[in-house]
Amino acid sequence: MKAHRFILLFILCSSKILFAQQEELMVDQIRIEGNNKTKAIVIFKELNISEGDQIALNDTSNLLEENRNRILSTGLFNKVHLQFKKDSSQNILHILVQENWYFIPSVVLELADRSFNVWWQEQGRSLQRINYGLQLSHYNFTGMKDPLQIKFHLGFTRKIELNYNYPYLNAKKTIGLGAGIFYADNKEMPYITESNRSLYARAPDERILLKRLRAGLVLRNRPNPYLYQAFRLEFHKNAVDPYVLESLNPNYFLNERTSIQFFYVEYDFQFDKRVYTLYPRSGYILFANVKKEGVGIFKEYENFSAYVGFEKYQNLFSTVVFGTRNIIKANLDRSRLSFANNTGLGWSDDIVSGYDLYVMDGSDYFLSLNQLNYKLIEKNIEYPFWLPSQFKTMNGKIFLRFNFDFAYVNERHYTQGNDLNNRWIYGFGPALDFIAYNNYLLRLEYSFNDIGEHGLFLNTTISF
Repeated sequence: MKAHRFILLFILCSSKILFAQQEELMVDQIRIEGNNKTKAIVIFKELNISEGDQIALNDTSNLLEENRNRILSTGLFNKVHLQFKKDSSQNILHILVQENWYFIPSVVLELADRSFNVWWQEQGRSLQRINYGLQLSHYNFTGMKDPLQIKFHLGFTRKIELNYNYPYLNAKKTIGLGAGIFYADNKEMPYITESNRSLYARAPDERILLKRLRAGLVLRNRPNPYLYQAFRLEFHKNAVDPYVLESLNPNYFLNERTSIQFFYVEYDFQFDKRVYTLYPRSGYILFANVKKEGVGIFKEYENFSAYVGFEKYQNLFSTVVFGTRNIIKANLDRSRLSFANNTGLGWSDDIVSGYDLYVMDGSDYFLSLNQLNYKLIEKNIEYPFWLPSQFKTMNGKIFLRFNFDFAYVNERHYTQGNDLNNRWIYGFGPALDFIAYNNYLLRLEYSFNDIGEHGLFLNTTISF
């Protein structure tokens, strides 16, 4: 009887071992097709699968979808398909991509204001606040995901800008280098914030009031698909006409200065495990930034600031995702800042719902952006045969979203008349998001805020 039990136990254990072995798949080889311009290393850098890995069969579907979305997140491809295939005795991960259109010469026709909503509602849809010119953009210049951009425009802002980033300097393909130079000038400029709105002015003789110059280098380190670090050194020189101090704002640069020049150094950190970064549906990101303005020579402006934050996306149901983005920012140097350097909320995409028309200048802030989103539609739309292959198929997605956001901006000096500072604010409302070619995001939001206002707001994003 004991012998029978021992034999039965041996058979069961052997079966479990054999079953476990049969439930794993060895990745013998990875093959990539369709990357006519893009170097294979660019795609390999996005994968969390390597040749020689053993994968549990029940994890295969999720792993392939995760890596598909990681490749799409580069913005370099219209379509990506991953599949395991058997070739002789080898298991091959086959990756088929369709590349985007990378070189885009275009006519610049853009709004000079912070957003479409500000231009439409605050500036009376004035055509004088439009920039026009030319832009040459190549998002994959040598096939190494190295964007090159040259931009020249006139109009509300006269500007010339050149930027180039090469991501793979060393043999391990972990270190990249970027460089840029920028010059712009304006006859009309924001000179003060009143009632949490930017006021603009021109000189009676239409002279140039504001000039800005910056040039810099950035060294990037990406040792794996998730970790990103950047070290940046830039030189800035900003100047205003004496008319600004005499007639508009004597504290524009503080201490009766008409110009400031300074170097700054910055460290940026991201640990990004989001899937499909343009519109994440799962995963998280941790990020932090430390910046010291005024180093070395030309210490005409000094500040030391830092921020930390995280995003998290969680599936509540099969099609509903909860997302949250939270940031804390503080100036560690507590001395008074000039108006020109005292930016808080409202100057970037981090905006509380319903407050698109406002700015909250301040040295410190806390921000929490929260959403529920639901995918309504995802469809590949086929276009006529005569279009370039990169445009023949457009992947389109539509999401329904609901926001609830809140924030607090701390300001110790410029508080008079700006009642949204130094108190909690919140906003909420529904939205529709449209994504095309895995790069272009259009957001239509109908938002309400805690001061009783509501309205329709439009925002766009391009991811490259």
